[in-house]
Amino acid sequence: MKRFLILALAVGLVFGSIATADAGKKKKKKPKRIERVVEARYEAPAAIGVGGIGGGCVGCPALPNGASETWMKVEVTDDVLPIAGVELSPGDADGDGFQDPGWFVCGESDWIAIPGGVAMQSFPWAVAGPSCPGGGATSGTIKITYSNAPGK
Repeated sequence: MKRFLILALAVGLVFGSIATADAGKKKKKKPKRIERVVEARYEAPAAIGVGGIGGGCVGCPALPNGASETWMKVEVTDDVLPIAGVELSPGDADGDGFQDPGWFVCGESDWIAIPGGVAMQSFPWAVAGPSCPGGGATSGTIKITYSNAPGK
């Protein structure tokens, strides 16, 4: 009976120390999700053909993001038209002298993965095209919510 009791205590101590060792390990914390909202006005639409030529565009705002801000959600509100269409480009991140391909947003977007630490150049087009029926741009506001992680 003593041997059984000593064996049971020894087994209990072994399993207890394993459980305690696992409980003592720190779990990695997920980084805290941070959001920052940037707004800019456009007073006129972008001219046709301007978007890819060296980034020139009169009155087309650039909205910079931080290095850790790798997600964006966009909302475009035009002063006149019910739906506004805007193209957003991460500028000339590759250094070839042309605007890099971006994203076209009709009214608003879901979360979009973007490069961090660039200025999102906007091109609010007067005529948005078939991907945004009834949309275009006259003057209005571009609101971008930047984040380090996608939201809900």
